[in-house]
Order: sequence, then structure tokens, then C-alpha cells
Amino acid sequence: MKQQDKEDPRVEESPSALNFEYNINRFGVLFLLAIIIAALAGLFSNGLLSSASKQNTPHTFDVNYDRFARLMSESEINIIIQDLHADRYMVSIGNSLLDNYQLGDIRPEPDKMYSHGGTLYLMYNAADFPPPLSLWISITPRKPGNVTSTVKVNSEAEITYRQFVYP
Repeated sequence: MKQQDKEDPRVEESPSALNFEYNINRFGVLFLLAIIIAALAGLFSNGLLSSASKQNTPHTFDVNYDRFARLMSESEINIIIQDLHADRYMVSIGNSLLDNYQLGDIRPEPDKMYSHGGTLYLMYNAADFPPPLSLWISITPRKPGNVTSTVKVNSEAEITYRQFVYP
């Protein structure tokens, strides 16, 4: 058999496919590193960027929450009543929280709890819970998106906070 009759063993390579592979190798490591850093910082769950705290103007209570939540994954809101001197504490939770989240465990249990006009009211006897009262509410997001919620204690200034829920 002659040398000319043999098939040419060379492979034709596509320049666009080679260019794509080069870019993936070049930027893929940076992309994966960015995802790892975002996860460690708390973008996808608990971490440095995810925890947030807001305090009302007279500094009588504050709300600790996670900026980011995952759909159908339980998280908690912590309401701390500090320098509020009253016979009872009435914690009002706005209808936005009730519409977008499923409420779970409330610790400590309120003396009285009712809903009126889309707002949930939790009442505590101040003699049973001297300040600071730390109230924990377990919530499970039911809808993805950006949710704005309000919390108010007695007639003090309310706190409005935002939470982004991943699908």
C-alpha cells in the first residue's frame, strides 16, 4: 500500500470550540471561587452578609433576622424588647409576614394571641417577662421574592425590614 492511499490522520479542530474551552478554563475557576466566597459570606444561607438587625427610633426594641431565606426552609426572627416599661407587651406583626410566611414555633408562648385586620397580635404580661424579653418566631417562606415586613411593640415606632426569598 502506498503512502498516498492511507487516510490523513490529522483532525480538523473548530476554532470557536477551542476558544470556548479556553475561556471556560480561564474564567471558570474565578466563577467557582466567587460562588464559594458568596456562600461563605452568607448569600445562600447563614453567614456574614445574611444576618441583619434593625432597631426602632427610641431604641426600645430591635429585630434580628436573615436578609436571605430559602423557599420552604425554616428560619427565625428574634424580637428583643429592651427599654420598654409597661404593664404588658403587645407585639404586632404585619399582614405581609402572615401572607408570605408560615409561622411556626413562637418562644416564649404569649399569654394571649389573636389576629385582627390581617395583623397578628401577641400579648405578654410584663410581670412574667421582665426586660429584656427575647421573642423567637420560626417562619417558613411560602412565596419567593422580596418581602417587606413590619413589627411593632405597643405604641412604639414600628420596624420595617426586607428579606429576599430564593426559590
